[in-house]
Amino acid sequence: MGKKQNVRPQTIAIVRIMTLAILALLHQAFARIRTLYREQLNANALELRKHFLENTVNNLVGDINTEREVRTREYGEQVENCIEHVHLIAREAESAPERVVKEYFDGRPDRSNWTYMAYDKNTNEVIYDSDGLLGDAWDGNESSLKNSFISADFFSVGNVSIIYGITKETLNNMVKNSIREKVAYNSFEGGTWMWINEIRNYDGGKNYAVRFVNPESRVTEGRLLSTTETDTEGKKYLEEELELLKEKGSALYTYSNKGRDGVVAPRLVYSMLFPDYDWIVGMSSDMNDIASFVERSNAEIEGYIIKFEIVVALIFLILLAFMVIMTVRSDREFTLDITKKLKRQVERDALTKATSRQYGEEVLKKVFEAYKKGKPSPAIMLLDVDHFKEINDTYGHDVGDVVLKRVVMSLYHTFRKSDYLIRWGGDEFVGVYLGLDDDGIYQVANKVMDAIHEVKVVTEDGHELFMTASVGIAGFAPSDKDYTDGIRRADNMLYDSKAGGRNQFHIAEKNAKIDENKNSDSIARG
Repeated sequence: MGKKQNVRPQTIAIVRIMTLAILALLHQAFARIRTLYREQLNANALELRKHFLENTVNNLVGDINTEREVRTREYGEQVENCIEHVHLIAREAESAPERVVKEYFDGRPDRSNWTYMAYDKNTNEVIYDSDGLLGDAWDGNESSLKNSFISADFFSVGNVSIIYGITKETLNNMVKNSIREKVAYNSFEGGTWMWINEIRNYDGGKNYAVRFVNPESRVTEGRLLSTTETDTEGKKYLEEELELLKEKGSALYTYSNKGRDGVVAPRLVYSMLFPDYDWIVGMSSDMNDIASFVERSNAEIEGYIIKFEIVVALIFLILLAFMVIMTVRSDREFTLDITKKLKRQVERDALTKATSRQYGEEVLKKVFEAYKKGKPSPAIMLLDVDHFKEINDTYGHDVGDVVLKRVVMSLYHTFRKSDYLIRWGGDEFVGVYLGLDDDGIYQVANKVMDAIHEVKVVTEDGHELFMTASVGIAGFAPSDKDYTDGIRRADNMLYDSKAGGRNQFHIAEKNAKIDENKNSDSIARG
């Protein structure tokens, strides 16, 4: 009896010790889980924010380049369209042809875009000089003057030389103002905004840059900046940014800033150098909202964790699984929120700005499903730029990239808002046209060919490249299993266009059968 009485207290003591040990281990385990959960959630949120800032800034830089390309082409066409009329009125003038030309440009609604001047060929005396390009001592050297224009016309009437056109300065000012307006009216959530600074001295120091646009605080626009400026913790963050930009062309850093509410908060910054304009294109975001998100997410499970610490191992495992589910759900909600903001970037091809193939395939799946439910078939165009491989091999991939961008830019002038232009791969594009009858399809095909013929690319060595394309157009048929059958039917027509000598289009008959022997890739690209 005595032994049994001695065993029971020992057993109870062991159970108590084991229980306390298990509870202590559970407490430590859950304390560690709290820390890991907070750190991982914060790391995931921070990484997504970094990608968002970087992608948004890169997209704006892409917009600057696209804007310059579009306006350069537009201004070149404007000058070409003026030449015949200006020459005519100048030569028909009874006297002072330069005055007639000046009056013509002064009367245009876009007169502020134009630069015009005139001088006496015999004496080099300046007669007109709207922008002061000829200077006080004009020597008649027109070749150096041409570098000031993106497009210009030089001609003479008698002893008067007349020069007019649109300068590079005008182009750059128009692009800068357009980008300024775009940045000024962009709005983002979570204390996030874009800004542009213009560098005046790459060596840094006092007044090394000026604030060009800042939608968060418009009153600071025009303020001179210094690399000696510090944040609330004494960090010379602008000096750090300038050194990174000079070394890598981009910068990712943090600094502390006192907000309007007087609270000091860390900010995450991604900036990129655009050397053509000496611009620093940047975007910054308040990191306090990331901390707030982590706190809110952590608070959601805190009550569960406290209960888990006082339950048995089995309940502990069940509740731990529940905590993992809650963690995944919280991360998913945050990821979905960020994904919505990044969705546009996925939908566009990075080089040409046409619809990406990934998104284009989703479009084709949807229109095919609609067709199967009774909607009319869309017209599906398959376009291949003729002799594109030869262009790449002869002039290099940089010229090839310019050709593709020009082709897309020209094709978009023929597309409606309801149409899609998809970069299918390389120099191959797919067009999806909704709601076209037979006449409409034929008209679209002719517009596409005309748009391709308008594309002209001048290489660095002065060669002019004019583009043609082979096109095939078809629709879905009742026997089709998926959207790829429509693509294959259009490819049959593309095959006929290539086999017929290229630079032409073929349109498939309604419900035409697919010919497996007609594969356009089987015809070698010249």
